[in-house]
Amino acid sequence: MDKFFSGKQIEAARKAVGLAQKDLYQAAKVSRATYHNWVVGKSEPNVSQFLAMMQVCWQRSPEHKANDEFQRLIKNLVSVGKPSALID
Repeated sequence: MDKFFSGKQIEAARKAVGLAQKDLYQAAKVSRATYHNWVVGKSEPNVSQFLAMMQVCWQRSPEHKANDEFQRLIKNLVSVGKPSALID
């Protein structure tokens, strides 16, 4: 999945919508330490964990607060499987 996102991008999306780290690691049903390992690049979430985190970001994102990084993550997510998904 590292072709589509990184731990730093997850953090950027989280910060863009004003969530605490706890909101995301609880959504993904993992420990704070596991989340930290994702952020620093030691490991990465599986697809369902990633989707759970992005769902929380999407649900809590104020409509008036557009953020390029968050929008790019969502665009990459919905374009998975399309030939252009790997071009960015």
